[in-house]
Amino acid sequence: MAVGFLCITAFLKEQPRPARKTSLLDPIRALGHGGLASAAISAFFYNYTFFTVLAFTPFVLNMTPYRSGAVFFAWGVLLAVFSVIVAPRLQRRFGSLKVLGGSLVLLAADVLVLGYGGHTAAIVCTVLSGAFIGVNNTVYTELALGVSDAPRPVASAGYNFVRWFAAAAAPYFAPKIEEWTDVHIPFVVAAVTAVLGAAVVVVRRRALTGEARELGPRHATEDGVSVFAN
Repeated sequence: MAVGFLCITAFLKEQPRPARKTSLLDPIRALGHGGLASAAISAFFYNYTFFTVLAFTPFVLNMTPYRSGAVFFAWGVLLAVFSVIVAPRLQRRFGSLKVLGGSLVLLAADVLVLGYGGHTAAIVCTVLSGAFIGVNNTVYTELALGVSDAPRPVASAGYNFVRWFAAAAAPYFAPKIEEWTDVHIPFVVAAVTAVLGAAVVVVRRRALTGEARELGPRHATEDGVSVFAN
């Protein structure tokens, strides 16, 4: 945190003052835009899957802290590479919505194998999920910031207001679901939510397509927090 503070102090340029003040209700009003609301709802389902992997998988792996850390280090490297390098190239070739829908479906398959496979399969699928999560983070960020005419901070606030409810719910519900059923079912639920996120993209593609822009890597990395932690 200290290094982050020093980097911001030394390298971040002074930001211009907003043209007008933003009220606390502006992000909620921004969700009245069909495209932004669709992106937020799809991301809500996706975030449940994402945080099931992030918060619940370490208990399933049942490894020492150092070994578990190594697994998630590899996961994070893959997430970063696919966020910054791979996702923009896929978008330019196939389009944002096709890439997002396909990545969500592949993530669903990955978490199913993670939940039902052996220990080695669980490790491999945990690391591999970083690739799909990295792609999703980049595409969702671009959709949220570009799909409506709301200012970027307002659109981001409205989008995050919706999706983080699922991020908060997953670490609580995944262990509860295991208690009520067995260790496999939390991953089944996570797979279902990923598919639901893809379904929203398909059903609401017209609302999302109108403003979905195929942005280059410079734009994809503009919001570092959203790209890597989405």
